[in-house]
Amino acid sequence: MAKGSEGKVFYFEKKGPVNTERALDIALACCEERGIRKIIVASSTGKTALLLRDKAKSSIEVIGVTYSAGSKYREEVEEFDRNRETMIKKGIWVVRGLHALSATERAFENKYKTGLLPLNIVADTLRMFSQGMKVCLEVAVMAAEAGFVTPDEEVVVLGGSGHGADTAVIMKPAYAASMFEAKFKAVLCMPA
Repeated sequence: MAKGSEGKVFYFEKKGPVNTERALDIALACCEERGIRKIIVASSTGKTALLLRDKAKSSIEVIGVTYSAGSKYREEVEEFDRNRETMIKKGIWVVRGLHALSATERAFENKYKTGLLPLNIVADTLRMFSQGMKVCLEVAVMAAEAGFVTPDEEVVVLGGSGHGADTAVIMKPAYAASMFEAKFKAVLCMPA
């Protein structure tokens, strides 16, 4: 007989920031239930990371991951910079680095006008589930590369579709050089 476990997934009717509060609550409930002590959250402006920190128990480490400094999303980068000091004061670990699923491939894409690059294929495959699923892998790798998580620990990861959060997963992250060793252990919520 097959052995395994059963879980539940919450499916949002639509994607986007309207789901943020519920996604954070689902993620925090999972941490409580499974004893997970780290949450990685994509936070383009810092607001989602700050909201999570306010909701989470002090025993939960919050790792806020944002766009790289060279991102085309200048307004979000500037708002994140304005929120950075508050985030640090509240105990949020802050990560800004190369985007794990684009990074320097973007230079090839821009110069040679081609979209058929390996990391684009990975990103587009994950987007078939949700934009947030792609973001979850990306920020998990970025947090690992920054030294805030290791590949042997289970963490909860939150991503979204632009702003806010609408996808939450349990993962074992990976470093960029071993990205295919990252493991999605469970989906907690995502847009339908």
